[in-house]
Amino acid sequence: MMKREPELIEHITDSNDFYEKCIENKALAFPELEKIMHDYILSQPKETMEFTECLIHEEQGENGEEDKIRNVHVSFKDHNSSNYIRLSGSKNNDGRVLNMKVDALDMKTNELVYERQLA
Repeated sequence: MMKREPELIEHITDSNDFYEKCIENKALAFPELEKIMHDYILSQPKETMEFTECLIHEEQGENGEEDKIRNVHVSFKDHNSSNYIRLSGSKNNDGRVLNMKVDALDMKTNELVYERQLA
């Protein structure tokens, strides 16, 4: 059985769209990742943490058509550190978190500054 390509659910680059769809209307469908984002990123002033991109896609899991994995990637520019801060996570369709991490890329060199597993 061939695995299908991931299905793009959302690709948002406008901060107003992101806040309306993903924060107010819960389009992330990933409360664990959203909590971390609220605690560490969205609590910062907008001049410090600037939203850049959100990607949400689903892919087929190991157990066929009914098993779907939701992947969420959210990026921000941290103007204090000159890094891109990226939150990412995946969970299966029964709600179990498979992976969550945060990392930072240097804006000038694109080198990984740090990476931390959250779950």
